[in-house]
Amino acid sequence: MTGQSDQEMEGIMGALLDSAVGYKIPKTVRIRDRTLAAYAGVVTVSITLYIMGWKMGVEKAYLEYEPVVGYVKLDLVGHTPQINLLEEEYCRDMKCRLCDAHDVRYPNTDTREPLVTTYVREARQQRVCHRNATECPFASPFQTILWDDYLVAGIGHFQIRLWHAVQAPTFYQQSGDKRFVGDSRKMHGRLVGKDPDSLGGIKTLKDFPPNGQDDQISISDILKASGVELDHLLPGHIRPIRETGTTVYCHIRYFNDYSWIAPANKIQYEYTFVHGAGTEAIYEPVHLGVAWTSPVDVEERMMLTRRGIKLVWSQEGALGRQSFAAMMITIAIGLAMVHLMMMFGNFVATRLLPKRNLYRRYTEEEIAAEAEDLGEPGLIASGFVRSGTRFGSEYGSLGHDPLH
Repeated sequence: MTGQSDQEMEGIMGALLDSAVGYKIPKTVRIRDRTLAAYAGVVTVSITLYIMGWKMGVEKAYLEYEPVVGYVKLDLVGHTPQINLLEEEYCRDMKCRLCDAHDVRYPNTDTREPLVTTYVREARQQRVCHRNATECPFASPFQTILWDDYLVAGIGHFQIRLWHAVQAPTFYQQSGDKRFVGDSRKMHGRLVGKDPDSLGGIKTLKDFPPNGQDDQISISDILKASGVELDHLLPGHIRPIRETGTTVYCHIRYFNDYSWIAPANKIQYEYTFVHGAGTEAIYEPVHLGVAWTSPVDVEERMMLTRRGIKLVWSQEGALGRQSFAAMMITIAIGLAMVHLMMMFGNFVATRLLPKRNLYRRYTEEEIAAEAEDLGEPGLIASGFVRSGTRFGSEYGSLGHDPLH
């Protein structure tokens, strides 16, 4: 027992020593097996198509990207056409009025978040607590005495007129290449919406050619693209969206990787509109002046309540340029995938297939440098020599080639 234990300890120490000072050289063993050959062919072709076809051709993985920065300038234009209010269904339950863009848009300043008014309440309020009072028993020092509610007729006929510019600042500064800068008057764009029957679930609703003019999108197109129906109800509300208001997020996405060889010469963009949650209302007090009387002063104001579609505009996307580093990373990923799949194939061949013992016999070899002095290759197939102790002797012996 003691001798056997000494041999085992010697074998363990020899294995540790060999792993510390040994050097491994990859070996190629050609196994003529149809199953393994088919597996290797399918793996190689699949990974090649994935890297060259999908990653390089579709995703343009040889590009590096920079997020865009830009500016949007927009305005509401148009007016209510001469329509018959009696024929408008929403005008049957509530009074409607004809308005122009100044009444519909709020605020009438340059902003990325304008409110397109669909409902207005004009409430005449009067002060019920003295201007110099230190306390008031009411919730508000003003109380409503008269009010008037109405809907804006023909809101879908108004249009948003906008112009926007964009650039990839670092790319443009480093190269001065005008492919990384542009504005909507010189770029091609389109308005897209969801359509389950179209390819990719996206449908082009309107095109904007680079004709040197500002883009114009009607409110009806915005509502259609975002899926908003003004006469529908929001969850938890009893009045339609026309009277409660809501939010629509307006995204402008820029890209330049649409050509077969990217980047393209011109930037393109897409408008997408997404319905947000909740209602939208703005309260605007307009003081009408003070009539000084004794003992109580009379002060009145008009509380203007607006509800409508709040348009929140944003610019997003990234512009790409060719990068050798990005291309090499993609190729390295492909080579790593091939290596991993080949490792899996080696495991299947040497551990699972019916001839696994035979395959394993030819894939594990070790050469002792001292054997060259004896004119022998020192080949041990499917076995390991560790300080004079050989494991797996059933597959071969020292100096014997199992091929013969």
